Amino acid sequence: MSETTPMKKPKRPLPKSRVMTNELMDSVYAAAFDAEAKGEPVGWSTSIFPQELCETFGVPILYPENNAAGVAARHDSPRFIAQSEGELGYSNDICSYARLSIGMAHMIATDPNYERPALAMPRPTFLLCATNSCFELLKWYECLSRELNIPIFLQDCLYNYYEEEPASHKVKYARSQLEHNIKRMEEFFGKKFDWDKFLEIQKISNENSRLYDEIVLMNDRDPAPMNGFDLFNYMAPMVVARGKKETTAILLQLKKEIEENIAKGVSTFGSTPQDYRVDWEGIACWPNLGYNLKTMKKYGINCVTNGYVGAWSLKYTPGNLDEMGSQYMQSSTNVNSTLTTMGRRADCASHFQCDGMLCHVNRSCKFMTYHMFVGREIVEEKAKIPVASFDGDQADPTIFNEAQFETRVQSLVDIMKQNKEAKR
Repeated sequence: MSETTPMKKPKRPLPKSRVMTNELMDSVYAAAFDAEAKGEPVGWSTSIFPQELCETFGVPILYPENNAAGVAARHDSPRFIAQSEGELGYSNDICSYARLSIGMAHMIATDPNYERPALAMPRPTFLLCATNSCFELLKWYECLSRELNIPIFLQDCLYNYYEEEPASHKVKYARSQLEHNIKRMEEFFGKKFDWDKFLEIQKISNENSRLYDEIVLMNDRDPAPMNGFDLFNYMAPMVVARGKKETTAILLQLKKEIEENIAKGVSTFGSTPQDYRVDWEGIACWPNLGYNLKTMKKYGINCVTNGYVGAWSLKYTPGNLDEMGSQYMQSSTNVNSTLTTMGRRADCASHFQCDGMLCHVNRSCKFMTYHMFVGREIVEEKAKIPVASFDGDQADPTIFNEAQFETRVQSLVDIMKQNKEAKR
């Protein structure tokens, strides 16, 4: 009796917008390696540093957080994390993105023949650090600076304790740093800042933010035209290339694809019925993304929205440095109070007609997790939906437990089902 190998289900071809995204990311990395080969400046940047500055200077920038997410999604993070925790002696309590990045930087600095990951980064000549998304970033980038012996350009962002908009003295502080960094960059790069080009890049950045917000809001239809995890894929051009026209082309193509899905009544969620609409709160579990999606599909859950993915949508009047500084001062979850952050999450969940909220208690991002624990009652009371949480991490696969995740999903489904039946 002959044995036959079961046929693998063919993968669906990527939509044109994803192909364009991959091509853009390849070109950004290629430009950085090309600059390194020529002995030209190359930067590593935190995810929400004012990208308009180096885009104006024409200097290639890569983003360790974005890179770490990609490396972790390819299940290649453990060796870099082990390097940091082992030889370098960093605690496993600090951010896994930081441990991964510092481990990779150490290998780049000490071993030119190290086994490069699929998303390798060239050795940087300078660093860009904004403290709006995490106050641990400053210590992380100080470690990188010492490891690689390179300077840091800092955009310090003050915490907003009570106000919805940053106070005037904070806006003045933010603008002064923009102007100071421009002067320092002129000296470091050896070229004058082109204010006319800067204005055009600001316009492109704002157009891309507007388009991205439109796309996110299109998922408020029922059924949603997108699997909510799709938005994680399209964060990359917003993080890495928000000031490029190529990103505009990607977003226009994506918007067209979503409009076609709406017209046909189909969704990238697939043929599984969308029984429940959920707000996924927090960063993705990049090493476990496939399991997360598979499990939620099993229970008919579509994560139709995510507050985290909108952090790179910054809108201001081009040419107005006060507005630009203000936007960077308040762009991230971790720079606003729990009342403000979770109030916005509750409003978002209501707008997207969510049946529940699923919170990723991310070991790496302790401050964001604090918002969830302290603020879940705000969501439950304001949006009238149940909130469930699970343990995980953005890059360290040892924290996540598949059984716990499914158990928490099951409990959330039980409550959402009861709520739906009560409404009927």
